[in-house]
Amino acid sequence: MPPTQPDVPHVVIAGGGVCGLYAARTLVERGLRVTVLEQEPQVGGLAAGHLREGNYYDLGVHHLHAFDQAIFEDIRAIMGERLIPSEKVALIRYGKGYRRYPLEFMDLLTGIPLGTLVRALAGMTWQQLLNKRLTTEPANAEEALIRLYGKPLYSFFFRDFTHRYWGFPPTELSAAFVRSKMPRLSAVDFVKKALGRLGMKEEAGETVEGATARETLWYSPTGSREMPMALADHIRGRGGRVLTEAPLLAVETEGDRAVAVCHGLPGGGEVRLVCDAVINTVPLPLFVKAFQPAPGAAVLDAAGRLRYRPMVVYGLLVRRPRVLSALFVYFRDRIFHRIAEPSASGMVVEPEGHTVLLCELMCEIGDDRWQGGEVSRRRLIADLAAENLLREDEIVETHLIHSHHAYPVFALGFEPHVQALNDYLKPFANVLSCGRQGGFCFPNMHGAMRMGADAAEEMTRRLQPEARHAPPPVPVIGTEDEGIYLPDGEMPEDLEPTGSQD
Repeated sequence: MPPTQPDVPHVVIAGGGVCGLYAARTLVERGLRVTVLEQEPQVGGLAAGHLREGNYYDLGVHHLHAFDQAIFEDIRAIMGERLIPSEKVALIRYGKGYRRYPLEFMDLLTGIPLGTLVRALAGMTWQQLLNKRLTTEPANAEEALIRLYGKPLYSFFFRDFTHRYWGFPPTELSAAFVRSKMPRLSAVDFVKKALGRLGMKEEAGETVEGATARETLWYSPTGSREMPMALADHIRGRGGRVLTEAPLLAVETEGDRAVAVCHGLPGGGEVRLVCDAVINTVPLPLFVKAFQPAPGAAVLDAAGRLRYRPMVVYGLLVRRPRVLSALFVYFRDRIFHRIAEPSASGMVVEPEGHTVLLCELMCEIGDDRWQGGEVSRRRLIADLAAENLLREDEIVETHLIHSHHAYPVFALGFEPHVQALNDYLKPFANVLSCGRQGGFCFPNMHGAMRMGADAAEEMTRRLQPEARHAPPPVPVIGTEDEGIYLPDGEMPEDLEPTGSQD
């Protein structure tokens, strides 16, 4: 049970993904009281593990990068030998075979027909000349991609894949999508460096930096779930609370402050939790809609205009020890846009001699892909066979794992709507919103943890401006299954039941 001294601020964190958990981990080290609310039965958010018939299935394989050295060393100290290194091997189905991803220069040369290659290089060179004369920002993602790669390469490589991935053409995507989501391709960088030597140097920063082809990634024997679980155990070991099956229902406000949060209970009912501050990591529109008194009509309209792209993972247990020659493979014209094989990263699969494939499909909630309908299943099997990956009789089990809010959609004109929600939250001195969902952005796992840590530090300064921030002590970790659910019948002391729900 956490301390209940009235002079120790209590922070409620909405969302038990890696961003929210790392925020909580930072706060408990600063001596604050913390309660994390997670609506699912398990912590982790997009990095959660889903147990099906004795094996764990991720929402795609989520590795930890070591780009943020402080975050990486902290997680390694918490997890110890449970954190497993593996060399990054990523491929993309491209041209007549599989190429390294991100594409390198030789992949570009060997993957494109000669005529198309000549047009692509000429188009890129011509575009760099044109860019020198452009004074306006790209109007949409199509224009941004053409400015980066030239029209021939955009038409050959990016246009159709982007359309299939998001469900609408790049002309309906914001140019901000390219800056936030598109990785730098070393093949294109090679050409641009050559052009730079001819005086056609381009400004940096148009795409995501750090998409390296050779890198060490970090995983765990039962999947990415172990990282958020280890964080949750650490939080509990420091006196914090991590509640599962506790969806956010309302945020009560008085003036410019949030004063209480209401959340649901596993068996039904509602609980009111008094707090001194709130850090949000659940989808930004849902968070704003939970405020009481309710925001004005303009704010609610902005919240209703923001979209998230759903995704479903078809998790396959396969009667074969290994299928892919990479950790994951991207596809441009199949029903799945990526397949991952977590056993290649160190996951243990039962029974022996079997492996698990995670086939990621973009979809809409309720459509045939989402429901695992016959049309989608037959297409999945046909595409696997067409790639010479699997035969239908090698698939032992199929499990569907859903994500309602897999990716924020940077639709054309989304920026004012995000700004309207942030402007609404800004006057609340004890409220912050961050992470992929709460910040409506695209961080990877270590980036989301960093956002959580920064939010926690900022909230600590707001609540305790005089506090000295000493380095966190060495973590004390429990077992991986410790504390995932409250003991039966236990009610934390400062939770106030306010009635039941049907």
